[in-house]
Amino acid sequence: MKRSALLLVAMFVLGAIIAACGSQPAAEPEVVERIVEVEKVVEKTVEVPVEVEKIVEKEVEVEVVKEIEVEVEKEVVKVERIEVPVERVVEVQKIVEKEVEVVRSNLGEAPDLAAQVAAGSLPAVWDRIPSQPMIIPTLQDGIGEYGGVVRRFYLGPADGCNFFRLSRASLARFSQDGLSFIPSIARGWEVSDDGTEWTFFLREGMKWSDGDDFNADDFLWQYENVLLNDDLTPAPPTFLRIGTEAGAIQKVDDTTVKFVFPQPNFLFLEIVAQADEACYGSSRNVPWAPSHYMSKFHPAFNPDAEADAQANDYATWEQYYDAKTQYNLNPEKPTLAPWKFTNPLGDQVVMSERNPYFWAVDPAGNQLPYLDGIQLTLSEGGTEIGTLMAVQGEIDMQGRHIQLDQFTTLKNGEAQGGYTVRTWPTFAGSDVAFFFNMSFPGGSGDAIRTKEFRQALSLAIDRASIQEIQFLGLGQIRQGVPGPGHPHYPGDDIAKLRTEYDPAAANALLDSVFAAKDSEGFRLDANGERIVMNITVTDAFGTWPDAALAIGRFWEEVGVKTDVNTTTRSLHFTRWQTNEWAVMVWNEDTAGFTFSSINKRAPENIGTFHGPGCAQWLQTGGREGNADAEGFPCTDETLALLDMHLAGPGLPPAERNALGKEIYKTIVENQYNIGIVGLSPMVQGVIVTNNDLKNVPDEAGNDWPLRTPNTGFPEQWFYAK
Repeated sequence: MKRSALLLVAMFVLGAIIAACGSQPAAEPEVVERIVEVEKVVEKTVEVPVEVEKIVEKEVEVEVVKEIEVEVEKEVVKVERIEVPVERVVEVQKIVEKEVEVVRSNLGEAPDLAAQVAAGSLPAVWDRIPSQPMIIPTLQDGIGEYGGVVRRFYLGPADGCNFFRLSRASLARFSQDGLSFIPSIARGWEVSDDGTEWTFFLREGMKWSDGDDFNADDFLWQYENVLLNDDLTPAPPTFLRIGTEAGAIQKVDDTTVKFVFPQPNFLFLEIVAQADEACYGSSRNVPWAPSHYMSKFHPAFNPDAEADAQANDYATWEQYYDAKTQYNLNPEKPTLAPWKFTNPLGDQVVMSERNPYFWAVDPAGNQLPYLDGIQLTLSEGGTEIGTLMAVQGEIDMQGRHIQLDQFTTLKNGEAQGGYTVRTWPTFAGSDVAFFFNMSFPGGSGDAIRTKEFRQALSLAIDRASIQEIQFLGLGQIRQGVPGPGHPHYPGDDIAKLRTEYDPAAANALLDSVFAAKDSEGFRLDANGERIVMNITVTDAFGTWPDAALAIGRFWEEVGVKTDVNTTTRSLHFTRWQTNEWAVMVWNEDTAGFTFSSINKRAPENIGTFHGPGCAQWLQTGGREGNADAEGFPCTDETLALLDMHLAGPGLPPAERNALGKEIYKTIVENQYNIGIVGLSPMVQGVIVTNNDLKNVPDEAGNDWPLRTPNTGFPEQWFYAK
């Protein structure tokens, strides 16, 4: 008998194996089997016995299980074919998920909820959670204890991510390392062979935070009354779009919903795992709504909706509906998340409390979350005051707004503050990157659109000095590509291409295209005008301005004049989106989410980093975005790059992965953006954690699409008493 890691990993990651960890107040659950479809599974070192036969295909060693029968609890599940490549990430079509039918009378619950049950103001715990709850494994310290509030600081009403990255609910969810998907609101899913239909199985008996039933009707209501309503939703939400068309949501039965697309959409699981009401409170970004509550503000269900809006100082019912749907503004709106606000975001101290109907349990059958709530304290002095709060022991878990340049100060304060500083390296890409505006007008724009010019500027950068100073020696010198082990990783040769410091080679390239210089030694365009790279950067992430100034000096050493402008985050984006700047500084934190987060590499919409003028031109049908009086702002290479990205969702995994590698090879070879240092904790990866807060993993997937720190599963954090 051979051993394969795949099945056990799948069952564990999906929250389905009952681990005997610590004290277990709940009875042993009963286990049932079902088959679900996923796209990625991460191979681990744990093993489970299966019959295997080894074959070699395309120079990759694989293990194949053919027509085996697995008997569990006297039920037989046939696994037709499971391929397990001896690589870190494997593509599979079907895996076995063990779901748990918990002995209802032995479920555990928080003491405050038990007191409400005893007082008759809350139903018993077995009437509050679904018959097949999600099982969230405990990651670090075992079965936890109830109680306690996590203290964090936040920067104002726009900082909703500070809460919603911890307290979120999505149809499917990213695993701890970010490389695979696990059930969440849906307990499983299937995809049709042609990729046009995705069927999701909900949890029977699941409820909203106010106790009302959550089922397929909430999907259908959202689709018919919000997403198809042009006044509320002028354009289809991201998760429902495929190319220029939109999909549809159908109810199969009370616990089954189907998403149907007019063309193949094999990427839907990755997209819908990012779809939640996190950060900005937009109800359009999720496929469901608490219909019993939101119908009170919709004229199709409330004839007085318009009058109610005006009575509450809103000009239209649509504005009133929008306000009521945002958790930032309206704590009364029922939620599916583990915690819910008790007062609006923007107050000096914002509190939240646990959702008494939360639909997940730990491996011992205790309802989650363990923590009573999350507290956000307004830091009116910005990140510096927040860091001081951390040093003084007033922060319990935070990476957001903790700057890497404060790492040494925070480490030195660990003993005094009673906390530990962890580092969660970013998932992929480059933690500071320089994005060329391919639609920038004039002679400087012509220089940007010259490949050799861009390539030379990459060679002109001494990345080692930036890594040592701005990154404190952490991370890896690299271009902005996915990390090793990701199916779109283009290889070490591409990841390291033109990252060596070679000013002589940079000068030779520049001499081949812009040899003429002015009296100060700066290079001139074809019209004899000085080429200037004006660089916009924000101080939102600590050392980015310092890195921009350093790179500006390197570029001037090879004769390219620079003008670095540090501004606020909002003005930074406003200036960029109006096509005013030649180079933008940000991080490439969407590498690895190649086809679901396009804008940093291709002009999908006006928020693009690649060519904002081109995006404006495409979005407005040519009315806006011209690079100059005569210029067409979209180059053929830009449009080709966009087409490559848009093709991805319609391709099955093998073809999509090959295209993903080709995209990053194309980007780096043509140097459309310049990566500096990546896989570091610079962006939201310096994690301050109270020493008494347990089950916080030492490392978890860290990037914007992963909604870090949600990959650390905050529901199972707890305080040791």
